[in-house]
Amino acid sequence: MAIPSRTRTPVEFRRRTALGALGGMGLLAVAGCANSSEGTAAEEVEAINQVEEIDSSEALTESPMLARRVEAGELPPITERMPELEDIMVEPVLEQIGVHGGTWNFPTRASQEGPWEIGKPTEEALFRFTPEGDGVEPNVAKGFDVNDDLTEYTIHLRKGMKWSDGHPFTSADVMMWWDSIMRPEVFGRSVYDAFWSTDPATGERAMAEFSAVDDHTVQIAFQHPRPMFLERVAIDAKWMFAPAHWMKEVLDEFIGEEAALAIAEERGYEDLEGWYESACYYYWFWPDRPMLRAWTPTAEPGPEQVTWERNPYYWKSDPEGNQLPYIDELSLETYQDPSHVELQVLDGHFDIGQFEFSSFTLLQENAEKGDYRVVQWETADWYSHGIQFNLEPADQTLRGLFHDERFREALSVAVDREALSEQLTLGLGAPQQSSIAEGRPFHQEGWAEKWASYDVDRANTLLDDLGLARSGDWRIRPDGEPLRLTLTQESEAPQAGQFEELLKHHLEEIGIQIDVQLVDGGRFGELNDSGQLQLTTRGAIGGIHPIFRPDTVVPLRAGTPWHNQYGTWYASEGASGVEPTGDVMELITVYRDMSAQTDPAQIDSYAEQIIQFHQKNLWALGYTGPVPRLFSVSNNLANVPTETTFADEFRDLGHGRPAQFTFVDPEAETA
Repeated sequence: MAIPSRTRTPVEFRRRTALGALGGMGLLAVAGCANSSEGTAAEEVEAINQVEEIDSSEALTESPMLARRVEAGELPPITERMPELEDIMVEPVLEQIGVHGGTWNFPTRASQEGPWEIGKPTEEALFRFTPEGDGVEPNVAKGFDVNDDLTEYTIHLRKGMKWSDGHPFTSADVMMWWDSIMRPEVFGRSVYDAFWSTDPATGERAMAEFSAVDDHTVQIAFQHPRPMFLERVAIDAKWMFAPAHWMKEVLDEFIGEEAALAIAEERGYEDLEGWYESACYYYWFWPDRPMLRAWTPTAEPGPEQVTWERNPYYWKSDPEGNQLPYIDELSLETYQDPSHVELQVLDGHFDIGQFEFSSFTLLQENAEKGDYRVVQWETADWYSHGIQFNLEPADQTLRGLFHDERFREALSVAVDREALSEQLTLGLGAPQQSSIAEGRPFHQEGWAEKWASYDVDRANTLLDDLGLARSGDWRIRPDGEPLRLTLTQESEAPQAGQFEELLKHHLEEIGIQIDVQLVDGGRFGELNDSGQLQLTTRGAIGGIHPIFRPDTVVPLRAGTPWHNQYGTWYASEGASGVEPTGDVMELITVYRDMSAQTDPAQIDSYAEQIIQFHQKNLWALGYTGPVPRLFSVSNNLANVPTETTFADEFRDLGHGRPAQFTFVDPEAETA
C-alpha cells in the first residue's frame, strides 16, 4: 500500500535523535502566530485541518484573477487544471482559511547573486520535511512503498497533475531528470549522495537504478540498504524531476550540440555547462520553463523588478477546496544594499523581510510605525560569527600552519569573545566556541569552552612554539616571509567588514597581518573553487543531523570552504581536488558506515562520532553562539509561523509553507 501524504518515513525516524529531541524541545514545533490579525481559534483550525481529501469538485474554488481568465477562454476550468480529486494535495493552514488576492512585495538580490532568496520559498520538493521536523512527507509525490530490506523504493505520483504550462506531469519527467540530467551530470553537479548505497562490509558505493513502472509510478533500486533515502532526497534532490517535453527542446542529447549552443548563446551563455546549470538547477528564473511552483515568473530577471504570478495549474488546495496559493502575485524587487531593505520595511513596503540579528533593535523600535511584527526563528548553526580555514591553500607554508591545531588555537584565544558578543549580537550570541548548544542532540560537554577564553599570552606562546618569531610588530614565517593572511567575506553579507575589522584588530595584536577582502558572490565562488581562499568569515557550519545535511561537517561535495578541496575529491571520485588524510578522511569513513546502517541507534552512534571529530579538531572557529534569524512580517499577513527552525534542510522561509500565507485584506496590498 502506498503511504499517504501525512505519514512519516519508512523506518519511522521519530526516535530520540536529532529531530525527535529537537521537536520535543519545541524548537521545531510550528506555533501559532502572534500577530495583529484575528485568526480562527486554534481548536477551529485543528478541526479544519482534519480534512485530507477534497471529496467533491464543487468544493474547488479559484482566485478571481484566474476565474476571469477562465471566463475569457484563456484557461480551462479549475476541475481540468488540478489533479484528480483524491490526488489534490490538501495543505493545512496555520491560523485561518485565507483569502485569494494581493501582491507580496518581496526583496531579493540579483538572480545570479541570490538565487535561493526566491528559490527556497517557492520550492516544491518531491518529499519535504514535516512542519515539526520529525521526518519527511510526500509533497510532489503522493506516497511511496518500500520493501523490508530498504533496497527498493516505489514512488507514486499524483494523477492529473500538470506543469505550469498545462502539460501532464508523469514518471517520464522523473526519468528525464535521472537519465538526461543527473546521471550524466550535465549541470555541473556530481550524482548526489542520495543515490548511492554503501556496502556495509567493504564500504564501496553503488549507484541506484531508476525505472518507470507506469505513468505515475517510479521505482528506485539499490544494491545495499538505503534507510535514509527519502530524507536525502528531501535535501539533495528536492526537484527530482524535470519537464521532459521542454528538456527535449533544449538538451543537446535530443537536438544536437550545435542547436543547443545556439540556444545557450541566445540566453546569454557562452557554453552548455553554464546554460545547463541555469536550465536544470537554477531554473526558476526562466518564464518559459514549465514548473510546479505556486508562482512562476512573467519575465526574465530585470535590473529592478519582476512579477511572479500564481500558477493556474498549482496542485494544492486548502482544506476547504480553495486552490492555493492564496496570494496572487509576488513582486520581486532587486536590491544592492541591504540597508535599502531595512528602510523599505520601516516604511511598511516589504511584506516579509529577512534579517540578521544585527538588525534586531532597529526592527523592534520601528515595528509600530512600519505596521509589522518581528518574528524570530531558531537556526541550526553552531555559531553566528566565526572563521573557516581553507585546509588546502595553494601556499604550502600556510597549509602546514592551518593543519596545526596550535595555530588554530592561537587564532581562537587571541579574540575577546565577550566584546564581540556585545558589539555584534547585543550579547545574545554567547561568547563561546563553535559547538552544539546544551540541551540539543549531540551536545558535547566542554566543547563550547574549548579554546574560548581570551588569553593573548597563550596565543603568543603558541605562535612562538610554532617558530613564528616576531620582527618588530609582525611575525615572520619559517621561510622568512612576513606572516600575512587574507580574510575574505562576501561584500553583500550583513555586517560585511565590521566583524572582519574586529578580527583584524585582535589578530594583529599577536603579530599576524590581516588583509580584509570583500568580494561579490561570484568572485567568492571562484576563489573558493580554485582553492585561493585562506580564511573566510562567510557562512557557518552545523545542521540538524549529519545523516540529513552533512555538507558542512563532512566533505562529500565542494562548497564549504574548510573542506572544499576534499569535497571536490570525494564528489569526483578522486579525479580532482585533494585526497584527505587523518581525521578528515575518518569523517568520510564514519559517514559511509553511518549511511549503511538500518538501526536508528547505530545511526546516532556514528553521528556522534562525526560531531566528536569536530570538537577535537575545530576546523572552523566560532566566536559568538547562534542567534535567531529575524523576519519582519506585515500585520496584514497571516499564517506565518512565529517559531520554527530556520535551516537549509528545511528550506529556510519555505518551511513556513508560503503557499498558505494570506493577506487579511488583499485590497490593502494592491491599492
